[in-house]
Amino acid sequence: MTDQHEPADSSPPLAIGGNEIKKLGYSLYIRIPDSGLECRCSYVPHDQGSMMTGEELTAFLKQYNVHEGIDRDAFDGFVLKATAGQQQLDVLLASGIEPVAGADEHLSLSVQSSAAVRSGEEDITKVDMHIVQAFINVYSGDEIGRIIPAEPGIPGKNIMGQPIPAQPGKPLHVKIGKNIRAEEDGALLIASATGRLCCSAAEISVEEEYLVKGDVNFRIGSINFKGVVEVRGDVLDHFDITASKGLTVTGNIGVCNIVSDGDVTFCGMDGQDTATITCGGTLRAHFIHDVIVECAGDVIVDVEIHNCTIRTLGRIIVDKGAISGGSYIALGGIEAKKLGSASSQHTKLHAGVDYHDVELLEGLFASLAETQEKAKNSQSLTEIAELRKTSAALTDSIMAIRNKADSRANAKINAKAVIYENVHLTVGSVTEEINEQKDGPHSVIENSIEGGLRFLSMTSLDVKATDIELAFVREQKMALRT
Repeated sequence: MTDQHEPADSSPPLAIGGNEIKKLGYSLYIRIPDSGLECRCSYVPHDQGSMMTGEELTAFLKQYNVHEGIDRDAFDGFVLKATAGQQQLDVLLASGIEPVAGADEHLSLSVQSSAAVRSGEEDITKVDMHIVQAFINVYSGDEIGRIIPAEPGIPGKNIMGQPIPAQPGKPLHVKIGKNIRAEEDGALLIASATGRLCCSAAEISVEEEYLVKGDVNFRIGSINFKGVVEVRGDVLDHFDITASKGLTVTGNIGVCNIVSDGDVTFCGMDGQDTATITCGGTLRAHFIHDVIVECAGDVIVDVEIHNCTIRTLGRIIVDKGAISGGSYIALGGIEAKKLGSASSQHTKLHAGVDYHDVELLEGLFASLAETQEKAKNSQSLTEIAELRKTSAALTDSIMAIRNKADSRANAKINAKAVIYENVHLTVGSVTEEINEQKDGPHSVIENSIEGGLRFLSMTSLDVKATDIELAFVREQKMALRT
């Protein structure tokens, strides 16, 4: 534009950029992008004529409707250099306010991962490389999170004072899947089952089962899952599994720690004396070697149990093979084809007692022995009297545990084929070491009439030892009457 008083027309702008305002002493170029968010000016002085003043620049900006966001320092500096005849290029004189897009609707989780892999140099020596996955475990009734609504955003304003609308946040397009219920008009998400929280771009759900289609190794990592875990492969050494509702392993388990409140089933396990199983239900396997087991239900094994420590509130049953080596306590009785081994490996079997009570009794007996020893060596009558009171209290506690009745108890040990030498049997209150091989089948129970053990023709563990012994007591009473 060449008119000295009007804004430039639509003729092509000069290379310097912007709409040209030409005066006798200078040319001013005003560049305003389509967004209207800024105004940039360039100034080219001429050889003749007066330089631009501040009043002129103000008037030129008004011609282009620029009246918002003017930077006074930049404006004054631009005018100062213009009056000094200095050329200036693309100086920002005014800025608008950009709109702020609204936050998208999103899910804010209230739960956290049960495990995390550390990274970086800090504490690098403590990193457990077996922890690969982070499970977000939830219990039924837990708050999973809240759906935070989209925000409208903050409008902007251009240099002409015109508002610029903000882009509103996008809605959350996610399906509320199984085992999750929505409350508070859909804003609050609550777990309706215990399991693993699974989130994807399309769906959020709580899964009660976790399937591993191969081995549990460095690709899968140790598992801590509030649900049922199924492994269609092996569990390699040092990959621990916690599965609150149950665990099934198609293959074998290595030197691992296994914990479940439900049933545990696997092919075999060789724990090398360091592996552990804590089972809240029934444990089933083909074989178990060198494992420490604590179980609330039955321990049922097809082939053999070797050199284990097993404590259970149910039964220990080995269908086809032997229980050899190790120590075993079963409230509901013990049964195997063979007890002990041909090599006379020391094997301890204790049936009909709660293993918790065994531990308590061991502590009480140790305290009683210590108290009696102190009383024996004491020279003070007062101290001796106090120690005797303590001994009496300990004795009462021991008798209370021994006389405790439990409907699950069955002080009975079954050997379907043979009991080898060096097998230590405890049933009821009787303990006996087998010094000579006994060929079965036998059921071993306490002989309450003559003392010691009874070796009888074998009956199922479903038949209680107390019922069998009661029949013997009745028979003896009848014999005495006649």
